Formats: sequence, structure tokens, C-alpha cells
Amino acid sequence: MNKRIFAYAGRRFGRVPVKGFFLLMAVLLFWVHTANAQKIFVDSLTRAYRQNHQDTTLVQLYAEKAEKVYITADPDSGMTCVVKGLELSRRIHYKHGELRLMTLKAIYLNRRGGLVESIKITFDVIPQATKTNDNRVLAQAYNNLGLCYQVLKNYHKSIDYYLLFIRVAERYHYTAYQVTAYNNIARVYFDINKIDSASYYNNKAYATAIQTNNVRNIAYLIRNFGTIAEFRGDDKKAIDYFRKSIIVLKVKTNHYLLSEDNRRLAEAYLHLERTDSALFFARGAYDEGKLDKDPELIMKAADMLASIYSATGDYKNAYSYQQEKIVNGDSLFSREKSLEVQNLTFNEDQRRQKETELRNAEEARIRFYLLLGILGVFVLIAAILLFANSQRKKANRILQQRNEQIETQHKALEKSLSDLKTTQTQLIQSEKMASLGDLTAGIAHEIQNPLNFVNNFSEVSAELTQELKAELKKGNTKDAITIADDLEQNLEKITHHGRRADAIVKGMLQHSQSGSGSKEPTSINALADECMRLSYHGLRAKDKAFNAELITHLDKSLPKVNIIPQDMVRVMLNLFNNAFYAVNQKSKTAGADYTPEVSVTTSAENGQVVIKVKDNGVGIPDAIKDKIMQPFFTTKPTGEGTGLGLSLTYDMVVKGHGGTIEVNTKEGESTEFIVSLPLN
Repeated sequence: MNKRIFAYAGRRFGRVPVKGFFLLMAVLLFWVHTANAQKIFVDSLTRAYRQNHQDTTLVQLYAEKAEKVYITADPDSGMTCVVKGLELSRRIHYKHGELRLMTLKAIYLNRRGGLVESIKITFDVIPQATKTNDNRVLAQAYNNLGLCYQVLKNYHKSIDYYLLFIRVAERYHYTAYQVTAYNNIARVYFDINKIDSASYYNNKAYATAIQTNNVRNIAYLIRNFGTIAEFRGDDKKAIDYFRKSIIVLKVKTNHYLLSEDNRRLAEAYLHLERTDSALFFARGAYDEGKLDKDPELIMKAADMLASIYSATGDYKNAYSYQQEKIVNGDSLFSREKSLEVQNLTFNEDQRRQKETELRNAEEARIRFYLLLGILGVFVLIAAILLFANSQRKKANRILQQRNEQIETQHKALEKSLSDLKTTQTQLIQSEKMASLGDLTAGIAHEIQNPLNFVNNFSEVSAELTQELKAELKKGNTKDAITIADDLEQNLEKITHHGRRADAIVKGMLQHSQSGSGSKEPTSINALADECMRLSYHGLRAKDKAFNAELITHLDKSLPKVNIIPQDMVRVMLNLFNNAFYAVNQKSKTAGADYTPEVSVTTSAENGQVVIKVKDNGVGIPDAIKDKIMQPFFTTKPTGEGTGLGLSLTYDMVVKGHGGTIEVNTKEGESTEFIVSLPLN
């Protein structure tokens, strides 16, 4: 609804003079809506206080009632709210509430004629509001001072404070305050008969109100249009404006503005020589001034009534109102009050001058130190440049010497690198031979089994040959054939175990070779099973007390994989050696319930063959987990490991076969190495 009202008011107010019933209704509806909104806000504060019983909420409630409800309709109740709120805010040390209520008290005192005390309170508020950045209070304080000095007819001071009011309102976008400030300056120019200036500021107030959808104070502007028309001799148009303003103000119950509008109407009717109407509205101005208890309003209305009664020959009433004018004028402009105001103004001017001098001195001091700092920077830069130049020359000499040294060192490093590569090759071969040496006992044990089978079956076969000959001599063909079948089976077992022994020897020879061979289809299951047993028997040969449970989960459907067999033998032997070492170490400290276990699992997953070697040994600490693949890093005691096993394993898996190797471990519980190789 507000936007429609603003739009309509904008169209109508844009064409002065303002006319039309619908425009008046639009403004009336807006003020009714504003009054309802204010009532709703006050009611919400009341409900909030009943719920939380917070003193700050009660202070805000007092301030809202004083400023929005009572200020124009019931000044006595408003002043009561101010006094109670001020007392409470000081008791609870609520600074914002205190400053706001002090400003409201000053405004009430101003409207009651207490100009001296109003000015004094406002001068106290301004530095405190400035210090606490309470900008709304600061704006209201400047406005109140402008109003006070306007009543005292010190128009120069009044405009100065209104301009300060505008500056704060514009800086913090208090648009309602901007409208009020422009209107108040227009009123000052009315008082000093500068109509063009008054019209300029009134139009500016009107434009701001329309642009910002704020027509709360539109009645001010209606009355100002009427005053402009009156000054320019168009009393009928002025009367039309004043009547519209009165209609709106009666809805809002603003005694101050109603008194002003009635007085302006009385003046217009006097110009038209309609004495009865002038007397009627002058009495209205007087009555509204009495309700507002504002000595200035009463004085102006009484002066007009005295003039009208005197012109009509009613000297009794003329004298009575003349006395009323004198009494209220004395309450405002007595010599004592004028002197007190002058003293307050002088002291405030002195304070502001001192404040300005201090600020200027501070700014001058800052500028001095800034210039001193800039000069120091330039001196420092010059010193740095000189020092840098000398250092550059020195650095050039040193650089030349260093270049010569670097050239010599470069040649030495090239030789060292060549030696290092040779040493690295030797170390890798030594690692291979060392692991081969560690496996000798395991290989000997493992090869002993097929050799025993070969020997045993050879002896049995020899006996079967003698029996076969005997049966043949006897002509017992049936038994001879049976013996021949047994003999054939023995020869097959001899051949099988002979090949197994041959494979073990070939694997040992491949492990000892210094270079990598070519890839060939290989059974990962057979390789894993054989390497697991070789590694286990190798450790058993060193430590007869060591036992472990060997667990295999080999995928029988796994196809042969193109690998370099001797490299994968080294990889698996390294992984099994580490696993058996880990469970052996744990078995030395664990209780009798601990059973060492090493398992190997093979499977095909996502186009890769996956080999998992897991143990339930000592695990790997998180602190060194990322280092175990680094060359020469070992956790074994000195002399038990070279630190190349896992490094070579990583290179052979990742670089040699394009695979990956990962480790999952939990310190004190288990370790699992996962090797993934491409199937193709």
C-alpha cells in the first residue's frame, strides 16, 4: 500500500499547487499507516519486556513512547517517560539509552520554553555521542540546537547547526532526517524573509521525501507551500494549503504544527480583511499552543489575538492577550536567560575551537612525522643503494672466484657421480647376493625334498627292475606288466621331482643375475607358493625354534602373466622375508597365545593380477611408513639389513612392470603389502 501512496503523492506533489481530494486521502492513509506501525512497534517492545524483563528493553520502550507517541500529543506523559527512562539507563549504565533520552529531554525542554537547560543538555550530549559513534543521537542533538537558536532568533547559529544535522544525515543515509533538516532551514529563511531560499530548501525536502518514499513529514511541506504563496501575495492559495495541512495534522494530533497552521491561516485571512475568520483561527492557534505548553507558540498566537482585538476595538481582550504575550516572551527572552545562553554558546564555541585546534595540531604532528618518515625512507633508500653498489662490486669479485671453484668442483662431482653409480650397481648386486646367501639354507632344504624323492624312487625302481626280470624269466607276463606299470609311475615321479629341483636351481641362478631378463608367461600362483616356502625354510635354517603358519589363498583360475620371473622372485622373496622377520620379532615378546601367521592371496581384479602378502607381526609405525620405500632406509639392527630390499621391490614393480605397490599396516598388529600387475 505504501508504494502506491508514495507514487500517487509523487505525481500530485510534482505539480504545485497541490490539489485534489485523492492526494489528501493518500497522505491521510499514509499517516494512519505510520501511526499503526509505530503502535505495533511499541506494542512489540511491551511484549518483549514482559517476556524477558530486561532493563535495556524497558529503556527503549520509554524512549519510543516519548519520541513517537507522546511528543506531539501528550507532552506531560512524554516527559514522564523521559525522566523514568533516563533514571533507569543511568542506573544500569546503558549509555546509548542515556544519550538518547537526554536528547529527548532537551527537545521537550525546548518546546516548553526551557531553552537554556535544553542547550546545556545538548552541549553535554554532543561530545559523548561523537565519542561513542551514536550518530542518530548526534543528528538529533544538532537539530535541537538549530531549533533552539531559531527561537532565540540567532539565525546564523541556527543554520550552522542545521547544516551539521544535514551532514550527519547524508553521511549515514538518514533520509527522514534529511527531509526534516531541509524543512527547518526553509523555516529559518521564512523568518528572515528570504523566500527564494526558503522555496529552494522546501523543494529539496519535497524531492528527497518523494525519491526515498518518505512522506512522513509531508504536512510540513504543505504548510511551507502555503507560506510561500502567502509571502507572494496569493492568500487564497495559501489558505488552501494551510487547510489541507490542518486536516492531516488532526489525524496525527500534532499540537505544535496545528498551532502554526492556524496562525498562518489567521494571517492570510487578515490580509483578506476577513476579521472573523482571522480571529477564529488565531484562537485555534492559541488553544493548540496551550495544549502543547510551548511559550513561543502561545506568545505568537497571543500577539496576533491582541492585534485583532485592538483593531476591532475590544481593548480588554487586547490588553489581556498583550500581557500573555509579555509573560511568555519573558519566559523565553529574559535578560538573565539571554546572558546564560550567551555564556553557554561562548563556552561551546571555545570547546569546539579548542577541539579544532587539537585536531589541527594532531594532523600537523601526523604530517610532520609522515614527512620525517618519507625523508627517512629516502635516506635509507640512498644508503641501501650505496651499500648495494659496493656489495655488487664485491659480489662480482667473489662470484668470479666462485665460478672458478664451481668449475673445479663440477669436474670432481662428475667423477664422484660416476663412482657413485658404479657403487650403487655394486650395492644392488650385493643386495641380490646377500638375499641369495640368506636363501641358501632354504634352497638347500627345499631342494633336498625332490632329491630324496629321486633317490628313493631310483632305489625302488632298481628293485622293481630285478623283480621284472625274474617274472619275465618265469613267463609270468601279467605280474611283469604290473611291475612295469609301477616302474613307469616311479620314473614319472623321478622326472617331476628332478624338474622341481631344476626349477629351484634356475630360480637361484636368475636371482643372482645382475641384469633383468625378458618377460615371459609365468604362473603367479606357483611363483608365490615356491617363494613363500623358500623364504620360510631360509629363516628356519637360521632359527630352528621359529615356526609359523603358512596360509595360501591362490586363485586357481588366474591366467599366466607376462613378467620377468627373476625380478618377481626377488619381489616376493623380499616381501616374504620381511613378513617372516616381523612375525619372528613379535613371537619373541608376545605371549604363548600368539601364533605367527603369514598369508599370500592372489586374484584378478579390474584387468590386474593382485598379490597380497600379509602377516600378523609387529607392524610399521606411522612415523616411518612413508620412508620404507626409500633406498638404504631400514628398521633392522645394524648388519641385518641394507635398506635396499623394499626400494628394489618398488622399482621392479612400478618401473619394471608398470604396476603398483601399497602397504596397509597397524602398529603392533599387522602389515599387508598389495602388489598389482597388469594382466596384459
